[in-house]
Amino acid sequence: MKILFATGKLNSILSATHKIVYQTAAALQNQGHSCYICGFSLDTNEETTSDNGLTVIRWNSPLPEDKAQRAFNLYASQLAAEKRRDARKKFMLCHPLKAALLAYRYSAFANSSKRAQLFAERVKKLVVSENFDAVVAVYMPFEEADAVCRQLDGIVPVCLYQADPWGLHRLPQFAKDEAEHIKQETALFEKARHIITTPALYRLYLQDKRYQPYTCKMTPLNFPNIKPAQQNSGESVFAFDSEYTNLLFCGLLDDEYRSPQIFLQNICSLIDAGRKIRVYFLGTSTSRALQQFRTEYPQNIIHHEAVSFDRAVATMKKADFLLNLSNTLDNQVPSKIFDYFSLGKPVVNVQKIKNCPSREYFDRYPSGFTFEDFAPDCTALENFLRDAKGRISDFETVKVLFKDATIEYAAETVENILSAILNDK
Repeated sequence: MKILFATGKLNSILSATHKIVYQTAAALQNQGHSCYICGFSLDTNEETTSDNGLTVIRWNSPLPEDKAQRAFNLYASQLAAEKRRDARKKFMLCHPLKAALLAYRYSAFANSSKRAQLFAERVKKLVVSENFDAVVAVYMPFEEADAVCRQLDGIVPVCLYQADPWGLHRLPQFAKDEAEHIKQETALFEKARHIITTPALYRLYLQDKRYQPYTCKMTPLNFPNIKPAQQNSGESVFAFDSEYTNLLFCGLLDDEYRSPQIFLQNICSLIDAGRKIRVYFLGTSTSRALQQFRTEYPQNIIHHEAVSFDRAVATMKKADFLLNLSNTLDNQVPSKIFDYFSLGKPVVNVQKIKNCPSREYFDRYPSGFTFEDFAPDCTALENFLRDAKGRISDFETVKVLFKDATIEYAAETVENILSAILNDK
């Protein structure tokens, strides 16, 4: 098969979602298929590259606001790391017109559908010229996937890959326009030949009568992040003290969906009782709760801004325990839990709602402990931190337990779906 993976955004540094798509396409390429990935890039020139036979095509949007974003990205990349936080302010002073266009790009007035239409037209031109058998439209964001389905209607079958775990209609800011949003989404599902979605979203689609007509052409697929820990040259961000029990959280932190407050209250009660525990947070945070505990326990609660994935992995390898804060949403499983499991480290999972979809994965993982925010058990937490320190789960055991979260499984699933679609012409 000749397969095109089309995604609205494909910058030089791949996001977690795009790494999944990239690895899945590479695995299919290794199975003898001809695979391409295309997308708009805001930080590179237009280019076509080849990586072990996998063709990657990056396009530039001609929209003025996207040109301004590329100019800003180039400007920020040339600044020293400690100055990048103030990059927008300095860019605004140096390039006021481009800064205004950049502000427009992120405003409610920006016409995202125009960008999506430009992208879909380029996808159609590529599909026709290169004679692809099928297109996998990466559902991130919605407008690009919808425009691709419309442009390719009657030309080649389009399969949606809903790699973005956020079902946007479930978020509070979409509540006012929920009916319209779901109408648009189900219209997209109507056009798609098949939809690959996350298990958590699939469960919700089955329960919602507005989506039930389309569940017959849905396949739930976990994030394929179970893989051997990469060998890297990155240095750990933190120098962990072996006299302490060191817990590490990696990722985005906020108080609306992922607050650490109740967990840190219990940790600090153990610290007050004389336990030598430190909790490290690595990544962007807007959490007032974290700031409060950092102020009150500066030697025990430590935060560092986001770093490269290479350094984050190096830091995770050094920690005693990895910490997962699940969300207050019932439609999302944090993809990083599979990165955690791959390392074999003991993991503390903070469950914030009773119907949390992450729970089933932690019940499978041999070195996991779930701390329930809604029914905190400080004694059980203390016992786990004492008994599991230094415990490592063998990767091959983890791979067997989470076979459905491996790249090999994802590639086989996509291959079977596309083969069935093409054989059903």
